[in-house]
Amino acid sequence: MFERLGETAAFGEVFLLFLGDLLHGPYLPRGQWQASEKDLPFLRGRPYRDQSPAVLLGVSELMARYPRRVFTLLGNHEHAHIGGPRTSLFARDEAVALEQRLGVEASLWLASFLKGLPLWALAPCGVLFSHAAPSPELNRLEDLEAIDYRRYATPGASPSKESLRSRGDKPTDPAARLLGQLLWGSSLSPQKAQEVLSRVGAHIAVYGHAVVPAGYQTIGDEQLILSSSFGMEDARKRVLLLDLSASYRAASELRPDVEILPLYPGLSAGLSAGLSPQEPAQEAGKPLARLTPSR
Repeated sequence: MFERLGETAAFGEVFLLFLGDLLHGPYLPRGQWQASEKDLPFLRGRPYRDQSPAVLLGVSELMARYPRRVFTLLGNHEHAHIGGPRTSLFARDEAVALEQRLGVEASLWLASFLKGLPLWALAPCGVLFSHAAPSPELNRLEDLEAIDYRRYATPGASPSKESLRSRGDKPTDPAARLLGQLLWGSSLSPQKAQEVLSRVGAHIAVYGHAVVPAGYQTIGDEQLILSSSFGMEDARKRVLLLDLSASYRAASELRPDVEILPLYPGLSAGLSAGLSPQEPAQEAGKPLARLTPSR
């Protein structure tokens, strides 16, 4: 889709942004999953066996072929490989399980690649992108620049009972709490979202992290959760196409079948309206956008 749009003169220069969580899916037999199937209600559609190595290779080759036009944000599953909390849906330690499959040399390359990924992207059309919901801790763009990927704190945990502490088990600082929120946080109230977005000069926050069975979910005028996870029906998966020369001031301006597009148009054409865009969620989404990330 990205390359096809790039060949269309009317679109001009096209950029592609992924919202993170490109890694980790079901690889072990079902009986060996850490989470039981009843605890994974978001798994729908065709069976999927993890293809993280192929996905990594495909994305890195695309980035090399189109320098400064293809980007991916850091997600919590990527962060698990460079000092973040280990994820454990389908294996006791999904980061270790993947690195064992990759081998030492490829795992070292992976760590180097992930350390260079940005955490956020700000589009000139008024949209802030992150992996999970933006944090109330975000007061200015400079706060994002101060983040160290080795220091994080669990969203909502009290300082005395944090289950995930910064490196060295020292009290966490605002940058560590901000990192934890941007990788693990849930949606904000409309008022909080307005406050955060106004501080960074944006109008809409777009993020993934959650699996939304309907493909997307709007929260007030300020937030859009976008989902194309392997855990969804293919016909429901959505991507986002934005015009960087436009100005989007409310999530309602991101319209189905105009800006919010099906990943597989042929499958979605005959889709029944069985799920509401408000049905909630559980993993990562991938937007397609004409977007210049800021770091």
